[in-house]
Order: sequence, then C-alpha cells, then structure tokens
Amino acid sequence: KTVISREYSSEWKVGMEPYYPVNNEQNNKLFEEYRKLAEQEKNVIFGGRLGNYKYYDMDKVIEAALEMVAEEL
Repeated sequence: KTVISREYSSEWKVGMEPYYPVNNEQNNKLFEEYRKLAEQEKNVIFGGRLGNYKYYDMDKVIEAALEMVAEEL
C-alpha cells in the first residue's frame, strides 16, 4: 500500500497551535538563554528543529545533521 500526504504551510496567528517555532522577540530571547545553557553542556549535541529553534524542511535537517557530524568527527 502507498500513503500520500500533503502539507501546506500557513502563517501562524494567535490562537493557532504552534507546531513549529514561532520566532518572535519573546521566544527568541528565551532561545538565547537556552543556547547559553546548552554551550555549558559537555558531550551533548543540540540540533534539528528544536535544537536550533528554526523551521527546517526535512532535507535541510538531514543536511545540517551530516554537516554537524563532519565537524564533530
């Protein structure tokens, strides 16, 4: 069997469920605080949509992961 699904992006508005990071001033400030804490962690790599607090298409997530592995190795 084959399942085909489509996803159509839309601009986030107040009252909508935020499935992806909402890059506003408050959230970006909070992310910056988390980023500073993350830099203090040893032997932990933060990446992907949540680790970078950015929306990525899956091909970009994979590309970023491979680049991060290349840096670490």
